[in-house]
This record gives sequence, C-alpha cells and structure tokens, in this order.
Amino acid sequence: MTTETSETDGQRTGVTQAGLAITAAVVLGIAATLTAWSAYRESLTSDLVLKNYSEQQAAIALANDTYGRADQQESLETTLFLDWATATSTGNDDAAAYLEVVMSDELYAAVEWWNAEPAETSPPTPFDAANPYYADLPSQVLIADGDALLEEADLLRLAAEEADGTSDRFDLANVFFAVVLFIAGLTTIVQRRSIQVAFLALSAVGLVGGIAVLVTTAGWASLS
Repeated sequence: MTTETSETDGQRTGVTQAGLAITAAVVLGIAATLTAWSAYRESLTSDLVLKNYSEQQAAIALANDTYGRADQQESLETTLFLDWATATSTGNDDAAAYLEVVMSDELYAAVEWWNAEPAETSPPTPFDAANPYYADLPSQVLIADGDALLEEADLLRLAAEEADGTSDRFDLANVFFAVVLFIAGLTTIVQRRSIQVAFLALSAVGLVGGIAVLVTTAGWASLS
C-alpha cells in the first residue's frame, strides 16, 4: 500500500513539474517573441528619429541660406530706392528713369505707391507694412520662405522628439521582457515546486507589465 501511494505521489509530482516546465516554456516563448517584435519596432522608430533630426538640420541650413539671400536682396532694393530718391530730388530724370527700369516690378510698384501717397499719410520709405506692395518684394518673399522653412524645421523637431519618446517606451517594454526571460529561465533550473510557482507568478506579472507598455505605445502593431 505504501509503495503504491509513493508511486502515485511521484507521478503527481512528475505531472506537476512537467506542467510547470511547459508553462515556463510557453512564457519564455511569448517573452522572446515580444522582445523581438519590440526590438524591431524600436529600431524603426530610432531610424525615424535620426531621419527627422537630419531633415530638421537641412531645413535650418536652407532657411539660413534663404535669409542670407533675403538680406542681399533687401540691401539691393534699399540702394536702388535711395539712388532713385536722390535722382528724383535733384531733378536727374534720366538717372531716375534708368533706375526705374533696373528695379524689379515689385519694387517699382512699391515705390510708385509710396510716391503717390500724400506726404502726411505716406510712410518714411516704401519698405513699410502699410505699403500694399511691400509683402511682394523679392526680399520679403525670401524672408517668408525662410520663416516657412523654420516652421517646418520646428515640426520636424517635434516629430523627432515624439519618435524618441516612442522608442524609449519600446526599450522599456524590452526591459520587462528581459526580466521575464531571466526569471522564467530560472524556473527550468530549480527543483522545488513552490519556488517554480513563485518564479512563474513573477514572470506572469512582468509579462503583463511589458505587454501593457507595448500595446499602449503608438504604432506598436505597425509593420513599417
């Protein structure tokens, strides 16, 4: 009778240990799969961070170049206007007519509007926001282009920071999964059933935590 009871207990213990081993293997498989997926998503997100930052720097460089050309154009416009004003005030009509030909269409329109305005309402120079043709000047168009490029650069910076935060969340999920892999792996080594159960319970908690971080991260299920 004692022998039969021992054999039954041994079979039950064997079945229990086998069940725990299978459970540990399943947990290890799930954690390994999720680790690989999270690492894949982190890699893609990191590439997006670098791409956005690179495009941001390119946009800033282009904006600076545009502002430089705007300064040159603005200097040219100011010089032409001052020369024209000098020629007009001294009665040098030929020089004034020549300068009007040299001016861009936009500058000529701005100067004509300024010249036609009454002295009491006219701004000191044509280069004033009150002039309806001011915004059309080549220098102002270039400045507007530079401003647009800086706005684009700022949006790229925000996108890079958002992607960086997303990448950090994938890294955090991988930390959880790494702990699960370690603890679940210990389950296959120890022999005491109580310790195995405790390790599996900790693994389950870590697995749930990692999954929670993963599925609440933007784009976690995307393939691209």
